[in-house]
Amino acid sequence: MNVDFSGKNLALTDALRGKVEKKIAKLERFTGPMVSAHVSLQVERRVHHVELMVHCTHDRIYKARAMAEDMYMAITEAADAIGQQAKKEKGRRLSSRGRGKGAAVPSGAEEAPEEEVHARAPERGGGMARRRDLFLERPMSAQDAALVMDELRAPLVVFRDARTDRLSVLFRDAGGGLGLIEAPGRS
Repeated sequence: MNVDFSGKNLALTDALRGKVEKKIAKLERFTGPMVSAHVSLQVERRVHHVELMVHCTHDRIYKARAMAEDMYMAITEAADAIGQQAKKEKGRRLSSRGRGKGAAVPSGAEEAPEEEVHARAPERGGGMARRRDLFLERPMSAQDAALVMDELRAPLVVFRDARTDRLSVLFRDAGGGLGLIEAPGRS
């Protein structure tokens, strides 16, 4: 990788060059392979300015500026800013990459069980999340459902009442008390 340095009102020492190159090398785990970098170091009235521009593969460019009372602190701040940009951009890229049925799972990654996927991902339209872990499949009493709700630290649970065989919802109301909603009986 090619690193270009420019300086104004300071001497570019080997220590400064080494610090910058070390920081840029650490950024590669977030940005991916780098093609080149340009570093501009400047001192104005006891304030140290660093401008860092990194060119990566796939035409990605990251830029950051930092000011500090110490040049090494300014270098660290600029490198951290580029790291944050790269993490954010990588997150955007990965979240926009839809995984439909039949899509290959990257090597080393495990596919999450269906319940966990639905618990995290919002449903299309309406913006509501599907939480299958809040539905208790086996019939139980309201007291048992309350214990399970406390154990899961869930705001509500849906269960089948063992006594009436009706679908019921147990929830915590605004006052901290418990509320119960039962489905109407069959006629």
